[in-house]
Amino acid sequence: MNHRILFSDLRYRGLVKSVRREYHVLEGSQHYVLVSPGQQSGGNYTIVLKRALDYLMRRLGGRRSVTSATAFAACRRSKYFQNRFAVLNALYALVGIGAAQISKMVGPTLFFDIRKHAG
Repeated sequence: MNHRILFSDLRYRGLVKSVRREYHVLEGSQHYVLVSPGQQSGGNYTIVLKRALDYLMRRLGGRRSVTSATAFAACRRSKYFQNRFAVLNALYALVGIGAAQISKMVGPTLFFDIRKHAG
């Protein structure tokens, strides 16, 4: 990914409240940026490609109570998701853009309801 355009022309899409952190979702031309502010003035960011979200929506769109483990099992042969945390970040991005919602939290486990894929 070209880092010159990574943060240019970003549009704020939403806030996701997780068990331990909050994520701000920003939309670029070909990707989403998940920003989680840190304790001080720092923080972390993660890039999720729009193609990865399209793939996830095609595989799991319309399903309810999806965990990151079940989503990773459904997408494990994909080039987009190398581990469960990559899938979890994609699920957070879906929540931030309104294509999914966190339906419940049981301990540290989040359950997502994913809307049906339109395409």
